[in-house]
Amino acid sequence: MLEKAGTQQWPEKQDDSFNWKAQWYPLAIVRDLDEKAPNTFTLLNEALVIWKDGSGSWRVFHDSCPHRLVPLSEGRITEAGELQCAYHGWEFDGAGTCTAIPQGGQVNNPRTHATAYPCAVKQGLLWVKPSVVHGAAQHGMIEAEIDTADIPIVPELEEEGGWENVSSLDSFRDLPYDYSTLLENLLDVGHVPFTHHASMSNRNTSSVIELKVLDRSPTGFTGAWEAGPRQGKLGRQTTLFKAPGLMRHTIDAWESKGFCNITCAYAVPTTPGHCRAIVRQVFRFKNSFVAKVMKAVPEFGSHIGNNTILEDDVIFLHKQEPESVAAGLANKPIGQVYHMPGASDAYVSAFRTWLARSGGGGPFGPMDEEWLQAAGPRLSREQLLDRYFSHTINCKICRRALTRVQWARSACKALAAVAAVAAATVAVAALAGPGDVAALHATTSSGGGPWASVRQTVGGAILRAFLAVIPAGEPSLLMALAAGLLVLALAATAGQHALRRLESKFITGTYPPPRNLEP
Repeated sequence: MLEKAGTQQWPEKQDDSFNWKAQWYPLAIVRDLDEKAPNTFTLLNEALVIWKDGSGSWRVFHDSCPHRLVPLSEGRITEAGELQCAYHGWEFDGAGTCTAIPQGGQVNNPRTHATAYPCAVKQGLLWVKPSVVHGAAQHGMIEAEIDTADIPIVPELEEEGGWENVSSLDSFRDLPYDYSTLLENLLDVGHVPFTHHASMSNRNTSSVIELKVLDRSPTGFTGAWEAGPRQGKLGRQTTLFKAPGLMRHTIDAWESKGFCNITCAYAVPTTPGHCRAIVRQVFRFKNSFVAKVMKAVPEFGSHIGNNTILEDDVIFLHKQEPESVAAGLANKPIGQVYHMPGASDAYVSAFRTWLARSGGGGPFGPMDEEWLQAAGPRLSREQLLDRYFSHTINCKICRRALTRVQWARSACKALAAVAAVAAATVAVAALAGPGDVAALHATTSSGGGPWASVRQTVGGAILRAFLAVIPAGEPSLLMALAAGLLVLALAATAGQHALRRLESKFITGTYPPPRNLEP
């Protein structure tokens, strides 16, 4: 497979120099972080606390107070902009230095300092390098001294006068399978027409795919889609894998279709068998109107679409891992674990070879039985399709949209009930005859009359408002009003059901996936 896939081969000797903790990892989209309270994240099996200090800088600490080792994330940010532990009130500044011990003791002892990691904000993402500790050991280190040159950003977005008419869509999801499973899937071009049929592709357009690995190194590889019908229609398509977690796929269809697209996906290893996918879709259009339309679409819609696509393969990828472990993924060449006879699997082969030769088998070691036990039992279908806890609860855009949808659904429910009651009340009044209509008019100005009890109902309140503009003795107008209120009640009910369906899209995915429902 490797002979067919690329022009360069991996060295025979395994390279053990890759240090998983000496890399930059994106933890979150900055807009999703709470600026007034500690945020939590798990990276490489280590609990982290993310917070914003009094200077306005984001900070990332090991989530453990040096006093009694309770999580700092259970504490608060003080008025002075320091992180205070909830247990005994120890306080820490942005560098991790302990500034207060209410019970007494020396604050300048190195053992009192929190473990602080270098972090930076680049292109709207919060990045951390979880190896170099500053604060306790290097107190006084400022952000300008942190080398961020090797953070794998999208360089096109940094170029002045470069990409005009750009639309960028960012989303994330916490996934119940390993970082390496995610990257293997992202690098697999051949699955797209089949797995994502009816959600983003079409199985009827599939063709033979000739992928070629162009350059390999201990830090990743590059590749290109050199031939095939789709490659001809969309122009040159290239792929970059930059260790440990960047997969970038670039489509240059500027001349053929008037656009370019960069799919930049970051696979963030959290714990064995779990990861976070941060996906950035960047589009550049010749037609500025198309870019404006894309920017006008509510962003939560793209998040729902991204979740749908990730759910196309979440179930079988989760179930694939025990099979791969049993087949010897930890100790066999990838070509003996998978049968990959075509060049469409060139990127998958290159990634797994890099992971085995340079990455020590993975961020948590080789994927063997011990790894599988650490990954935990396989989840149910309902758990795998969860959207609320894997995305919505930590996404400011979707959380706000869900709140508004729930409010609108409640409003539609109330409107439907009020309109239905009012329609029934008005219809009864119309059928009662002209005399009773006149009595109703009298009811609006006094408490007496045969319809006095109507004044005490919601429908009666609405009826009085309409009677104020309807001449007495005109039951036909009341009947028309009743029909209009009934239509309003039905429309509000339909809106309520539509909003309930939209609300569910923030909570859970659906099964079966679109590909199994469409021909």
